Amino acid sequence: MNLVRTFNPNKVAYYEKAGWEAYYDHQWGRAFRLMVGLNREEFGMPFGRAFLAALDIVRASIAFAPKDNDVPRARHFIERFYQKARRSVGMKAAPTTLADLELDYWIVHRQLALRRIQNQADDDIEPMIESLTRLHAALFDSTPEQMRSSAEWRALAAKAVDRITGRYSNDVAADWREVESSLQKAYQAVVAAG
Repeated sequence: MNLVRTFNPNKVAYYEKAGWEAYYDHQWGRAFRLMVGLNREEFGMPFGRAFLAALDIVRASIAFAPKDNDVPRARHFIERFYQKARRSVGMKAAPTTLADLELDYWIVHRQLALRRIQNQADDDIEPMIESLTRLHAALFDSTPEQMRSSAEWRALAAKAVDRITGRYSNDVAADWREVESSLQKAYQAVVAAG
């Protein structure tokens, strides 16, 4: 099954945006419910597998969320998540590879977000674009060149999230709308490249 052809980009964008809201508000029950929906939409997981995979990704998020986070524990649960996703859509990339790439994105995003809190004029998102390009190329069995546009849009979504979570947003509601719009464009770019 081709992962790219199985999901609706707008639904995936909604679930990811709402999941980010729940993550940053530490609403783990809501995050779990949203991840079940995301797993079913993006990876076509049957309900039971989507439920178990959502537990994995929420556990990874809980391990990663604190400032003194547990990166090895987060990576363990991300790998378990990708094992379940791979069984549903037959991805070519190994779950260990995807876990490493996903965690790299999480770490790079956090580093850039913290840097922007110190200097809001810092617009450098290139490290996040590069990390997401590698992740998307592996996840969607594509090339970095084909996934660059998707990565750019997803990095812009993350940058908007950072304005909200960094508490320097001038309009939180508008920034959340920008997050979802950028994610829609990111996943539309994935589908267009597929």
